[in-house]
Amino acid sequence: MYTTKYLLSTIKETPTHTESVSHRLMLRSGMIRMLSSGIYTWLPTGYRVVKKIIDIISCSMNKYGYMEICAPIIQPKKLWDQSGRTKLYGEELIHLIDRKKKKYILSPTHEEVISHIFHQEIHSHKQLPMVFYQIQRKFRDEIRPRFGVIRSIEFLMKDAYSFHINKKSLKKTYKEMKKVYTTIFTAFKLNFKIVKTHSKTMGGSISHEFHAIANIGEDKIIFSKKSNYAIHSNQFNTSPNKIKMYFIPTKSTQSNYSIAVVLMRQCDSINIKNLENIKILAHPIKLIKAKKMILSYKLTNNKKFYINKKIFIIADSSIKNMSYFILKKDWFNKKITPILWKKKIIFNKIITITNINKTFCYPSPTEKLYTKNSIEIGHIFQLGKKYTKKINFSLFNQKQKTKTLQMGCYGIGINRIISAIIEQNHDENGIIWPNCIAPFQIFIIPINMHKNKNVKDTAEYIYKKLIHKKIDVLLDNRQESLGKMFADMNLIGIPYGIIISMNTLKFKEIEFYFRRTNTKKRIPINQLFTYIQKFL
Repeated sequence: MYTTKYLLSTIKETPTHTESVSHRLMLRSGMIRMLSSGIYTWLPTGYRVVKKIIDIISCSMNKYGYMEICAPIIQPKKLWDQSGRTKLYGEELIHLIDRKKKKYILSPTHEEVISHIFHQEIHSHKQLPMVFYQIQRKFRDEIRPRFGVIRSIEFLMKDAYSFHINKKSLKKTYKEMKKVYTTIFTAFKLNFKIVKTHSKTMGGSISHEFHAIANIGEDKIIFSKKSNYAIHSNQFNTSPNKIKMYFIPTKSTQSNYSIAVVLMRQCDSINIKNLENIKILAHPIKLIKAKKMILSYKLTNNKKFYINKKIFIIADSSIKNMSYFILKKDWFNKKITPILWKKKIIFNKIITITNINKTFCYPSPTEKLYTKNSIEIGHIFQLGKKYTKKINFSLFNQKQKTKTLQMGCYGIGINRIISAIIEQNHDENGIIWPNCIAPFQIFIIPINMHKNKNVKDTAEYIYKKLIHKKIDVLLDNRQESLGKMFADMNLIGIPYGIIISMNTLKFKEIEFYFRRTNTKKRIPINQLFTYIQKFL
């Protein structure tokens, strides 16, 4: 592409009324233009980035056999009434009424529609599991659009939906999708964390958010650099030593202990099989949650806490090195009190109770935690039967029993990815794109090409050679100063550059420019294309 034939809509001045670096740079680099608050047009530079992101996402989804579809943006309101989400979403929904007074909703998401469509298309459990995805525009009536395209009225999104005959199949696809998302965000060179969270308006039992670390963003997360631990700041409980307890009936006739208590970190899940070899426990092992149990205790004047001696105390091995633990205050209606090991509690048994393959857990008490703003770029859900049950979407399983289908949904915010990448990759001169999604991979600046035939011919030769190798290249053939051309190329964030001048051509060389490090290296022209292959 030649700059004289390209819409290079760069702005030198910093735009007013912008809260974030990404918003300012997207406007300055000519990626977007605002039509109305929260509504933007993607100009050529921005849309080239969008298409490359879409290609990478589509390629990753197709690799796993997920099928691409295109569902209607306009949805009958009755489907949302049926699921109960019309009231749940409230004023964020954009309503439409046609000439026949039929009510519609401009889609913010597609769970109801997808369930309705594939209820008619899936006829046997042998077809399952199936995963469908689409990439298109979504809408929400934002009360306060912010940060450019991060929180806008119209936005681009990849959403996927899976159907399963049982929960085991759903969990398998959910785990697979988490892996796909990790691969996608890693390809974009993003610094991101995975946060286990609540499903909110989507419904379902389990969900995880993918958060890109940024200086701006409406979320704030706490995370560790040494482990996978990450959590929303409003869910953090000030102490990584918070534990939960379960009570287990004992063989009272064969033991001096009336009941057993299991102590473990709150973030862990229990594996009952690991308790089966403890002889005093009654079989089959039944867990009683602490809130259903009245625990004998005394609170002395110095606020020391004592547990009844007739309780057999089992501790998970993950907590044996903690110096103290904290009980939930609503169990005893008392202030949270640290309880010291050994001095106040003696463990009868220390074993590994929890599941071994833990993805997230509290870090050790000595591990340093960081609090940062973040941008949510993806969200996955195990919806279960929330939507399929409403429409009686069921099939016969292998045992000829009727089963309501399990469902999962998985979203990626394309607008948010772009903003997050810019927030993490910029300097005082502009954007620094990862090579895989840059609007152009290489720029060519031929100095005084209109006055020097040798410079012009060399630029044209290199340009055509790169085009032939299917490399995205932008040749700046404007009659502008070197400073202006260089500033524009840096602003839009092209990763590499080729600078051609009379001085370098004397030695049959060019200058190769690295945007990220802002450095140059002289390369012989006859070695240039081999050199470029190292980076592209």
